[in-house]
Amino acid sequence: MRRAVELPSPRVHFAPSFRARLGRLLALSASRRERSEGAGRARLAGGGAEFLGYRPYRYGEDLRALDWNLLARLGRPYVRVSAREASERWVVALDASASMGVGRPGKLQLAAEVAVALCALGVRERATVTLHVHGAEPLCVGRRPPSVEAWMRALERLAAGGTQGLGGLAPALARVRGGGRWFFLGDLLDCEPEALLRLSRPGRELFLVRVLAREEMSPAPVGAVRWIDAESGTALAREASTATLGRYERLLAERLARWDAAALRARAVHACWTSDTPFETLALSLCARMG
Repeated sequence: MRRAVELPSPRVHFAPSFRARLGRLLALSASRRERSEGAGRARLAGGGAEFLGYRPYRYGEDLRALDWNLLARLGRPYVRVSAREASERWVVALDASASMGVGRPGKLQLAAEVAVALCALGVRERATVTLHVHGAEPLCVGRRPPSVEAWMRALERLAAGGTQGLGGLAPALARVRGGGRWFFLGDLLDCEPEALLRLSRPGRELFLVRVLAREEMSPAPVGAVRWIDAESGTALAREASTATLGRYERLLAERLARWDAAALRARAVHACWTSDTPFETLALSLCARMG
């Protein structure tokens, strides 16, 4: 048996249903947050600033910001958030290297959908969101953001290409100051955990979102296989024996475990999804892990 691996189109394309699905995701996320935090809008007495509610305390923040009454009542640390203080930084870094075009759908497709969802979620939280793609000018989404359609059009101009992934973005991101939430979306194949985890700072949450193709998670069955390197275009024919597949699966498991352990030490989140995962599933999982 011979199996040729055909590379799909590396371009991003948002389906006509994406906008409606994103709207439902935002509504569901808001509903879950209201239930978990249980805070409505009110006015701070004499404070002159609109009280938006509470958010969970993040490691490294000033303990004076804690609401000690909530801590005593719920057993979990929360800080009060006013409109004056609400704007924070969200950084979304997207890998658009050639390897992200692999899979059906391609890994870049899911990563781009999640990137748009994170931008929308961040703006709803009154954050300033900056979207970074290697080799392109960062797209800043501020207090008066462009429409979701504008973000989609910007990302639909992307095509998976080149060899520089998130590892290539890390030096530029090292110059970005401040805390907030930082999301890295890619297959994480071009770097080791330290390249991204050294960006950890007090008051900054790191989310390492690994997207792999189904074929990468579950290799081809035993037999003759012709693989194509997405970045160089070179083809490689090999006999995929049981021993070879077993070694591949073992090395992949070891790599994922190494990233899990490094992220845990840095108080970061590392998780892996396949490229055929609905973007809502991934985005809601990230929302649940936000401190």
